[in-house]
Amino acid sequence: MLIAHLLLAALTYISPVKYEVSLAGNFGEPRPNHFHGGVDIKTQRVEGKPIHAVAEGYVSRVTVSQTGYGNAVYVRHPDGHTTVYAHLQRFAPAIEAKVKKWQYAHHQWEADVTFRATDVPVAKGQVIALSGNTGASMGPHLHLEVHETDSWDMYDPLEFIPSLVNDRKSPEAHAFMAYPMPGKGIFCGKTAKMKFKPAELDSLKLEAWGEVGFGIHADDYMEDSPNFYGVRHTVLYVDDKEVFRSDVNGIPFQTNRMVNSWGDYDEFSKNKHWFMKSFLEPGNQLPVLHADNRRGVVLFDQERDYHIRYVLSDYYGNSSTYRFVVRGHRMEIPQRRLEQGDVFLGRESDKYETDGFIMTLPLGALADDVVLHPVDSAGTYSRSYFLASKSLPLIVPAQVSIRLGKEVGDVSKLFIASDGKYIGGTFNDGWVETSVYDIGKKLTVGYDDIPPVVERVNDDRPSVIIIEVKDAETGIETIEAAVDGQFVLFAPIGRSSKYICQLRNTPVRPTGQMRNLQFLARDKRGNQRAYQTKIKY
Repeated sequence: MLIAHLLLAALTYISPVKYEVSLAGNFGEPRPNHFHGGVDIKTQRVEGKPIHAVAEGYVSRVTVSQTGYGNAVYVRHPDGHTTVYAHLQRFAPAIEAKVKKWQYAHHQWEADVTFRATDVPVAKGQVIALSGNTGASMGPHLHLEVHETDSWDMYDPLEFIPSLVNDRKSPEAHAFMAYPMPGKGIFCGKTAKMKFKPAELDSLKLEAWGEVGFGIHADDYMEDSPNFYGVRHTVLYVDDKEVFRSDVNGIPFQTNRMVNSWGDYDEFSKNKHWFMKSFLEPGNQLPVLHADNRRGVVLFDQERDYHIRYVLSDYYGNSSTYRFVVRGHRMEIPQRRLEQGDVFLGRESDKYETDGFIMTLPLGALADDVVLHPVDSAGTYSRSYFLASKSLPLIVPAQVSIRLGKEVGDVSKLFIASDGKYIGGTFNDGWVETSVYDIGKKLTVGYDDIPPVVERVNDDRPSVIIIEVKDAETGIETIEAAVDGQFVLFAPIGRSSKYICQLRNTPVRPTGQMRNLQFLARDKRGNQRAYQTKIKY
């Protein structure tokens, strides 16, 4: 047992690339519905850079997808962690062969392959893939993550590879936000939130009364890079007493959507800047956030100066400090009022119901109370329902049912759309039901009985076949193709609607004769289109 512990302690991590690293993104950056779960390593604007295992272990999983991580390799290490390498162009030959075998066995390009410890062992520094631009990547780079294997908590890769980058630049604040608590606080004579910038601190006369929270818009920076990054540490002091602290590391994967509660999601939706709150909404359980017994909300209940201090720092200890004074000034605090027609939803399990619409919110769906302003309008297959005038993302999904308002030929073709986009659904006794993660978008019933459109777009190279598949209503669910009845693999071309098959990389051997190509596309409501043609191969 002692020897095993010593071996684990001796495990060290290295860079996954063999050149000087510059980051396009760092760990924990706030993004809509999730934290950035790793670091984005630039690949000098090209694909095909060798990617090395950062430590010894074995390939435990490989995924292939047109979205998300794209092509990704998971390496499990003996110290209890797993590293993920995403957006890859292609895998090392031994991995590539096993993935292709799986794809042909399952007759599909999208893959999720798991391996045993003895299948694909890797040494530290071994090449496991080439860098790429697959999945949801917006440009060539390597996305590297570190997870605790058992819990799948997300960790800052810099904790494991501290020498990965050179960084002597401190974070910088761009603006602050004051958040008077509804019905409990007032700031500069207003109950609405108020933004102010560091350059204005000496000239502004800031006054508050009652309960007020604060937030900050800040970015971190690194040497020789124009990029900006998320801030690792934020501490808020009031009169030299710490009231709030964040340390963005060790984020449980299942709490990802709480980023919308910590960050000011509404402000981000409007101006694309994240103001991170220095107080905790009641339902926010992110373990990277720590607050006093008032959840970080400041109580201004004395007519005096309150000295506010923010300290921002990165992983390497580079820090910056910002100070301002808020005068406690007694002011009347207006009560929170609901307008006629408004619907109040709390953080407990709740339900909103009308004649044609039912929404059930489970416990924990909201981090704080919200007020909805529901309206409905005529639609084709049901009425359309607007619960709010802005996006309202949930932590866990709500269940929605909409009454069907028109007879249809096949109820299996019905679905619910959110702002016109398919999200799924099933028909049950006159209602269409599904789960939704955002209750601030237009919800309505849709119907799709139209098969996809399939067309070959090239015929100049007999060994290369390109097929375009389009479906405007619900999108493509699966495709499958065969030559003379033998399955062949088609792969999507980037994020386009085109698919390519290079026959020389398939089990079909060339004969120089005319062959039958069969291609079947199916959309998300089960509508399918069969396409057949002759090819000479």
